[in-house]
Amino acid sequence: MLKCHLIYACIISLLALPVGVVAQDSDWLVVTLYPSLGVYSAEELSKLVPVIESLWTLEDKQNRTFIRNIDSITTENTVVAQADSVQFRRLVELNDLAESGLKKIKTIADEHPLLQRRIVDDSGESLNIWVNLKYPYGKEEQRTLLTTITTALRAQYEACSVRNIGPLTGMSLQSVDLEPLANTLPLDTFKQLSKANSEYGKGALQSYSAGDILSMLNRSMNPNQAITSSEQIEQLYMIAESVRSRHLHALASPSFKRFKLTRLVKSGAELPNLSGFNTTKTHNWSANESNYQTLECRPEFALTQTEQY
Repeated sequence: MLKCHLIYACIISLLALPVGVVAQDSDWLVVTLYPSLGVYSAEELSKLVPVIESLWTLEDKQNRTFIRNIDSITTENTVVAQADSVQFRRLVELNDLAESGLKKIKTIADEHPLLQRRIVDDSGESLNIWVNLKYPYGKEEQRTLLTTITTALRAQYEACSVRNIGPLTGMSLQSVDLEPLANTLPLDTFKQLSKANSEYGKGALQSYSAGDILSMLNRSMNPNQAITSSEQIEQLYMIAESVRSRHLHALASPSFKRFKLTRLVKSGAELPNLSGFNTTKTHNWSANESNYQTLECRPEFALTQTEQY
């Protein structure tokens, strides 16, 4: 049995996808929020938890709740490995926002391949809230829904300005769906996947695959043991699945025959040749005025912008 140590190992989503809904990687609305006191502030995170939770109830013009999933610092869970068991808890716990708890949150956000730079910037000044839509919407509809989201967010602050430019301007969230060319063992496929992601991630702000999640989980549970067998991969996958790792399920099938690579890169970056796999589908989200806004709530900046609330 794997020997475990108390450590925050990997990130999983707080809520599972609704049954029967097919995810579309291009259907994102994103808000970059600059909290007045910075991201890693007990006061700001205490505000953010309930307001992000309230977004789930927002409705479109057809009176439908329109959010399928939210990726943000407050909607993620951490896996906790202790003794011979694995459990999960919220990344941001309202009763654990003392200095040590805030440092722990920052360490995870800085180091985890699914969070770094996509969720929180390196300086800790801003965070990104990625909202995945349930239904297909045109640009004007998306713009209306984006305004609905920013309105709900800014209600927590005294004065904020909204802009259609920000850190993600000129960036794309790209992903490719892959299948191995041959019927190889999980260990061999794992090695191929790591190599492909290294090539895919060249020049990207962020790049990750199922291999990153499994490697991180293995390092936390077995600090001195590398992944050397297909049985290890299968066991790690089962452990992550047992605590509802939506991210892992989206990035790799349980059979290890279907994969997704994701990267955050400058718009227009070409897809490299990924040897050892067939590319079955590509997805691309690029920031534009219909799907991306910046909410600036720092006092020294908020009142100097053209559009104020």
